[in-house]
Amino acid sequence: MSTMLSSNLSHSLSPNFRNILVVIKQTAFEEYSQLKLRGLAPKALRWERLENRYKAHQNCVNNLLDILQNHGVEISCVNRVELDRQHLANKDLIVAVGGDGTVLSAAHFLDHGTIPLLGINSDPISEEDRDTKKKTDERRSHGELCMCTANNMSDGIARVLHGGASFTQRTRIQCVVKSTFSETRLVPVLNDLLIANPSPAAVSRFRMGWMVPVANETSDTHENNITLHEHNIHNNTSLAERSSSQ
Repeated sequence: MSTMLSSNLSHSLSPNFRNILVVIKQTAFEEYSQLKLRGLAPKALRWERLENRYKAHQNCVNNLLDILQNHGVEISCVNRVELDRQHLANKDLIVAVGGDGTVLSAAHFLDHGTIPLLGINSDPISEEDRDTKKKTDERRSHGELCMCTANNMSDGIARVLHGGASFTQRTRIQCVVKSTFSETRLVPVLNDLLIANPSPAAVSRFRMGWMVPVANETSDTHENNITLHEHNIHNNTSLAERSSSQ
């Protein structure tokens, strides 16, 4: 169980992480607004609802940046759709603010567990919506992979920065796609893989096999070996998770 740290300790303790990259979700309101400028947005959109969700998300982002600045750390920001490996240079913590989709997108760029990943749910589903069959606003964020939400991120960030939070290794799967003349190694994923033809009407033929990982007893790392080559299993990304005290 992790020790609770109050955010008011930030000025007296030196942060464990000094250079932080904040990966920010692009909301549906922003995406559809861009399409609207080109005359391509769907007509049956509830713009007021989308804008409300955008404002809630943006409010969380602004509060997050204020909290990080109060802790005296260096901050860089990038939109989720623009994230690239070059943004990870010299970073020692990644903060994904949005929902599970933003956490999963950021995790694709993390190799060998060298940079921990912290997820923050910027617009969590309300308790009222959890208890009703008909959701009043289905565009809020799901955050099962997130350590904290917009409502409690101040204390959560303080614990992470000052050593009061635990980090958990997550197993990922990596797929290697082989054809007659080429081989493509896909980025590691946390939850699922989709194998499909670019054309929905086309028929695909492929061979797939699930390999049983064999622990490498001679290695000091969390890496695993497998007996065949189609898929690789890795324990190579760190995610800050909810502690039992939350």
